[in-house]
Amino acid sequence: MKFKTILFILIIIVTSSANAQNQFQTEDKDNLYWQPNVEISYSHFQSESDADCIKYNEKYGLKMSANIQLKGIVDIPKSHLSRKIKKRTGNDKLYLAPIFSKNCSCMLSEDSAELVVYQLLFDVAEMCARGLRKELIETQQQMNINNVNTMFFTTIKNKWVERMRGTWASIYQDVLIQKKDSTYIEWRTLVDEMLEANEDFRTQLHEIERLIVDEPIEEGYVRAKTIMGDLKNSAEN
Repeated sequence: MKFKTILFILIIIVTSSANAQNQFQTEDKDNLYWQPNVEISYSHFQSESDADCIKYNEKYGLKMSANIQLKGIVDIPKSHLSRKIKKRTGNDKLYLAPIFSKNCSCMLSEDSAELVVYQLLFDVAEMCARGLRKELIETQQQMNINNVNTMFFTTIKNKWVERMRGTWASIYQDVLIQKKDSTYIEWRTLVDEMLEANEDFRTQLHEIERLIVDEPIEEGYVRAKTIMGDLKNSAEN
């Protein structure tokens, strides 16, 4: 095969792959889903109510308010639901992604300083999503079980959501309220380092696909109707 022919084929393959990546959906009518190249813009603040924005503007002088969450779904093999099968086979699967809720995010006026902070908070959510995945995998390995997501997702998620909100509060205080010099850069650097350290646990495109289509994307799987609640809170009660 001639060199020009090989080069032409390689260009087609690379171009097709890039187009497929660009065409993949990372947003629906309600939510923006985290990916490395996804950026929050003013147009994503679509709440019809300014109540939160007015509250934070009166209290802290802020002009924008964002709603960011960790959204997750657990699917299980259909065989887990069969009473005829004594031993269950296959692993449950977790689909998890940070989301920016457009309809719950408001803006009184555009503010570039606040916008970059909300992008940072979005990345903090991804940082915690990676920590959550890592802990679930480690729990699965330590306990040698195949239903770790059904049993421990809620417990571990609650812990990481609490950590996420605590980090957000510190960033709000340092950067937006007290406006300490260089704190944004310090937080940005720290979050970037943590994201890089846990790159292997990054939110994947198939997870976003599952959350958007809202039905199982793997054959032989169904959404788990129930998953275990917070075991930590149950133990404390």
